[in-house]
Amino acid sequence: MKISDVIFATGQSAYFHIDFAAVRLGRVVDGFTYKGPVTTPHFSSIVEPAKTVSVVLILDDGQVAFGDCTDVVYSGVYGRDPIFLPSMHMDLLNGEVAGMLRGRDITSFKAIAEEFDSHRHRGTKLHIAVRYGITQAILHAVSLIGRETMAEVVAREYATGVSTVPIPILSTGELDDPKHLDRMLLKRVDLLPHSYYQNAQQQLTAGAENLSEYIRYVATRILAIGDTGYQPRIVVDMGGTLGDLFNNNVPAIVACLGRAAEAAKPFDLLIEGPVTGATRDEHLALFHEVRVQLRAAGVNVPIIADEWCNTLDDIRALVAADASDFVQIKMPDLGGINNTIEAVLYCKEHGMGAFLGGSYNETDQSARVSIHIALATQPDFMVAKPGRGGDEALMIQRNEMSRSIALIHHRSIGNLGRGRMG
Repeated sequence: MKISDVIFATGQSAYFHIDFAAVRLGRVVDGFTYKGPVTTPHFSSIVEPAKTVSVVLILDDGQVAFGDCTDVVYSGVYGRDPIFLPSMHMDLLNGEVAGMLRGRDITSFKAIAEEFDSHRHRGTKLHIAVRYGITQAILHAVSLIGRETMAEVVAREYATGVSTVPIPILSTGELDDPKHLDRMLLKRVDLLPHSYYQNAQQQLTAGAENLSEYIRYVATRILAIGDTGYQPRIVVDMGGTLGDLFNNNVPAIVACLGRAAEAAKPFDLLIEGPVTGATRDEHLALFHEVRVQLRAAGVNVPIIADEWCNTLDDIRALVAADASDFVQIKMPDLGGINNTIEAVLYCKEHGMGAFLGGSYNETDQSARVSIHIALATQPDFMVAKPGRGGDEALMIQRNEMSRSIALIHHRSIGNLGRGRMG
C-alpha cells in the first residue's frame, strides 16, 4: 500500500504556550495571563494559544491516516526546541516533507518512523512537533493497512505484549479548583490531582506550609467523597519551586517533603519536579541528592523527573545517574513516537519507573495514539491529555483504551476477523 497524497492542515491544541522563563522571573499575574515582557525567543506574549498541524495521509485505497504536530506548553526552555509556530514550517512541510511521503510504500512503522525522526533539513533535524505528528500518522497508516490496532502494530514491531488491563491515568487540575478535584475523585482517577506550582514567591509560604495544607485537603476530600476501597496516589508538580524556595538546600527540601508525606496519609504521595537545575548535569546531581537524602531520612516520597529529559540520551543519562524514581517521558519533547516507545522500554529494562507523559498542549488524536503506545509498552502510569479540563481527557483516553482492549480480546478468542479501528 502506498501514500497517494499528503495534506497539512493547521489546527488548535487543547491548551497554550507559556513563556516559563518569564513566569519564573516573577511576572505579575493578570487573570490567566501575565503582565510584562516575554523572555523566550519567538514568543509574542507570555501566554498564547498554541496551534497545531495535522499530517493527513491519503492511502491508495482511500483510507485516511493522520497525526498531529504539537509541542509542550513550556517550549524553548531546559534544552527544548523553540515554540512550534506552524507558519514557520508550512513551506518545508508542503515541499520537502510532502515529497518524502507522497508515493511511499507503507510496510512497517519502525523503519519509516526512524527515517523521518533522524531526517535533517540543511543540517538540522525537523522540529520535534513535526517529527511527532508525522510518526503518529505513519503508525495510524500501518494499523489501517494491517487491519489491526495501533497497539498491536507497536507490540509486533517491538516484540512486546499488549496489556489486557487499563493503564493507570494521572489526571490534571488546578490548585484553585476544588470542584475539578471532586469530579476526578468521583470518577475514581488512579492518580491525582497533578496541580502545579510555577513561582515559589507567589505560590508558596516561607516554609511551604501551604503545600502540606493543600495535600492534606486533597487527602481529606478523598476520604470524604471517594468510594470505599478507592486508594488513589496523590501527585503534585512542584515545577522546581522547592529548590527555588529553599535555595536548593536539600535537607530543608527533604524535611518539607516529609511533612507533605504526613499530610497525605493514608495515601501515597509522589512529587514531580521538586528541583530544577540550570543544566542537565546540575539537574541530575540535584535530583540524585534529593533522592538519596529522602531515603536516608526514611521519607517515602518517590520523585518524578520531568525536565532535562527531552531525548533518549537525556533519559539514559538520568537512568545511569540513578537520579529519580520515575521519569516523565514527555512525548512531544522526544519528537518521533518511536523514541517514546524506546524510552518506556528502556526505563522498564533498567528498573526506572516509566511515566508516559505528554502535554496539556496536545490533541485528541495524539492522545489516542498515546493510549496505544501505553497498551503496547505498559508504563507504570500515563498522563491525562489533552487539556487541563480532566473530564474530556479521561473520556477520550479511557474510551480508547477500553474499546481497544475489548477488540483485541474479542479477536484473540476467535470471534472477529481483522477489523479496523481508524
